[in-house]
Amino acid sequence: MPHHEEATLTASDGHKLGAFVGRPDGKPKGGVVILQEIFGVNAHTQHDVDFFATNGYTAIAPAMFDRVERNAVLDYSEVERGLAIANAIGEAAVIADLQAAIDAVKSSGPVAVIGFCWGGALAYLAAAKCTGVDRAVAYYGTRIKMYCDTMQPKAPMMYHFGALDKSLPPDAIEKIRAADPVGVAHLYEGADHAFTNDDRPLYNATAAKLAHERTLAFLAKG
Repeated sequence: MPHHEEATLTASDGHKLGAFVGRPDGKPKGGVVILQEIFGVNAHTQHDVDFFATNGYTAIAPAMFDRVERNAVLDYSEVERGLAIANAIGEAAVIADLQAAIDAVKSSGPVAVIGFCWGGALAYLAAAKCTGVDRAVAYYGTRIKMYCDTMQPKAPMMYHFGALDKSLPPDAIEKIRAADPVGVAHLYEGADHAFTNDDRPLYNATAAKLAHERTLAFLAKG
């Protein structure tokens, strides 16, 4: 069973942010940074940390909202509030906080950055702008389409898209794939946005299982 702890990270500009950490039994295979949806480091994000720690990785979920509102955990109905908090954080600050989380787990081995929704776009940003990223995985990263015109990932990436996700229509997916032609992209028929989140109505157990299996195989490449 993984071991959990709360941690405090310090970014390069001195900002301190919280983090939820899961450590595996035995020697870790590597480090994983788990990046939240727009609802904070909630129970489901902690479950994601637990999943990767159970699979042998030191996993950390930085509280990316701490720049605006400390310890913010939003209800799934509070989409507009989550968007407002995310939009209030400047790109340089986001990168600094991402780097702090990456640095916190790099002693465990190769580092993968894995994000969901807003966090999926942040995984792309980390792969493009941060150091020490060996791999990155974006699950339904809606905002990647805002970044891919001006930056490309420097680390290998895997993308998971739901075919029913209206926030990522086919033209947006093609734009992302064109920006990162060597990235590995998977499209899940019958899956919508947030299809891996079993706390939300759009959860698709079959697609989630396959996506996580593909992610673990991707991480195993080092």
